[in-house]
Amino acid sequence: MQTLEEYCRRFKDADARWPDLPIPADARDRWWETWLEAREASGCWDDLRLNLPQLYLQPGVDVHSSDAYQRRVMRGESAQPDDLARAPVLRDPSGTTISIAQHPTGAVPVLCFRHHEDFVLAVRCLAHRCEAVPVQPTVHAQAISGLIHWGLIRELGMQTRCQILLLHRAPYASLAAETIPGHPETDRWLELSQTWRLEHELTHIACRRLVGEMRINLYDEIVADAMGMTKALGYFNADLFRRGLGLSSEGIPAAEARAHVYVSTLDPSQHQQAFRLALERADELQRLLDQQRWPGHSMALLSRLVLGQLTQPLTDVAGSELGSEA
Repeated sequence: MQTLEEYCRRFKDADARWPDLPIPADARDRWWETWLEAREASGCWDDLRLNLPQLYLQPGVDVHSSDAYQRRVMRGESAQPDDLARAPVLRDPSGTTISIAQHPTGAVPVLCFRHHEDFVLAVRCLAHRCEAVPVQPTVHAQAISGLIHWGLIRELGMQTRCQILLLHRAPYASLAAETIPGHPETDRWLELSQTWRLEHELTHIACRRLVGEMRINLYDEIVADAMGMTKALGYFNADLFRRGLGLSSEGIPAAEARAHVYVSTLDPSQHQQAFRLALERADELQRLLDQQRWPGHSMALLSRLVLGQLTQPLTDVAGSELGSEA
């Protein structure tokens, strides 16, 4: 378990100089573009499994140590009829689509599911090496890096790995439309939720590329939600951030709150303090944006956010006033 000090440290490369943006497409990007051009965005599951054989395996206990996992995933052997017979089946095949999301830090393939059980299946297979881990019902997205992908390996080399986003089409953090400022219609809220969710996950990947880490902690959630919420709604609302995490106004999490996911590595005796710090930073961020002291949705906003940390007021971040920019 981490101490609060370890948990709240800055991003590893927070002060690193960023590359020129946008980052040009690389060989992995071009592979995905070529692959997708030859296919429909929906109904891609069978073709996808040829390259990501993890999807042939039914999640369970210690599956990653099984002979089937070693043959299919680690050695890339072709699927046999018995593999197909035992493979998990999607609840809603027509509701599964794949696309490529563009971002200044690079394009990312996005696999989107209409049925939550299909999303959970993909999370277990791809993010957890086919282990049947619990997935909170309020979790609707997963960013994955370092994934074994035999299409990329066969074309680009054994060391090549895949990154992909998994999204479930649902209200963001399970928040009901009537609780959102402006009370959008249900279909409109679903669209806004997908925009928010996608930008949130792209921000995690951008952090990995720009400041060296894609962490699962509360400060990273502030960063990603700031980018996602401002992209979707045009503003950052600290109360929406709090409710999305499943926290009370005092920072107490509900039983199935998303917040539990982000303190899993922290000493349990420090959870409450971390939750309170997250709410303090979110309130500060809303004030900075409402008062136009920080830039709105842009990479300039991300450049400010990655300099902060949970135990430091955002007003202490270098260049906290717009007028101080060179």
